[in-house]
Amino acid sequence: MRITTRFIVHLALGLVLWILASGLSIIIIIEGILPPLGLIVNENTEGMLVGWIFGGSTLVCVGLFGWYFGGPIGFIMNWIYQLSQHNYENPIGLKNIYTRKSKLRMRYLLYKEVLQQLEALASTLQANDRERRKIEQAKQEWIAGISHDLKTPLTYITGYSTLLLNNEYEWSQEEACSFLQEIHDKGIHMEELINDFSLILQLNHADGMLSLNKTALDMVEFTKRVVADISNNPQASSYRLHFKTDTPDMQVDFDPKFMYRILQNILMNSIIHNPEHTDIYTELSSKVDAVVIRITDNGVGMSIEMVDNLFQQYYRGTTTDAASEGTGLGMAIVYKLVQAHKGTISVTSELSKGTSFEIRLPKMAHTI
Repeated sequence: MRITTRFIVHLALGLVLWILASGLSIIIIIEGILPPLGLIVNENTEGMLVGWIFGGSTLVCVGLFGWYFGGPIGFIMNWIYQLSQHNYENPIGLKNIYTRKSKLRMRYLLYKEVLQQLEALASTLQANDRERRKIEQAKQEWIAGISHDLKTPLTYITGYSTLLLNNEYEWSQEEACSFLQEIHDKGIHMEELINDFSLILQLNHADGMLSLNKTALDMVEFTKRVVADISNNPQASSYRLHFKTDTPDMQVDFDPKFMYRILQNILMNSIIHNPEHTDIYTELSSKVDAVVIRITDNGVGMSIEMVDNLFQQYYRGTTTDAASEGTGLGMAIVYKLVQAHKGTISVTSELSKGTSFEIRLPKMAHTI
């Protein structure tokens, strides 16, 4: 029954009971109570007495109506005010609106839908508040981590530049070149960090709809080249990278620059966060309407919490004291870049067994 219909029914029943109660009160008082007391009601006083009885019963009924209809409204208004003050706990007296059998009492049953919606709203707001606090904490930790990551290369740069500027010691050509190389490498690293900031801001501002320079290219050849580039990286020298495809040619529209970034980030993560001699497999397969890129390793895997938060913008997955080579934005950038390509990315992982990323990209319209 809808709340409007229920309200009309309750109000009509209340009015009927008021009329009946008023009539019975008049009869009982005039015919049953006053005569035994020796009080005779004549025609002159009967009208006045009926009016007083009717007025008294009306006041009683008004009080009962206010309690019956207004009490729950007052409770609801207090609950709404409590929610407006960012207090999402159950209001005082919530248990009192239910019977021992956990059913709403009659006068609260009138507003059943409103109370149900308020409970759902309070639960949602409480969950959102917890998530906001969680994100805020992650953001603070992320800022602390970024500050640490920027401070580290700056320390190297200022340290080596101070040594080079020290006139009290004459450095050899080899030593000077070594110092300059360190300064250069740390400068490049800082540039990469700043580029990550710029890119994530651009992606956030564009709501994931980044302007792409798409080109129709062979995804097989492109991915094979990325894997080869990563294999030649000194960091990958102790890792075994494998490549497999079920078809020699897959024509896909994508932005080469950003697609390279997607694959590079995932492959380098598999290298950085796994022990030496880990096998890393990159496999391409062609589906009816999509190209699937699966990157799998047999490394240390990830916890459920890390998997759930991997693509979160402010989640780093490590403490600020742990060694870090990036901003913690890498996988968030990957996620948004895949979305910008109208694709999807998912991850599955198990501790001590490895991790698997799956990217699905739409095929070109004319691709068979």
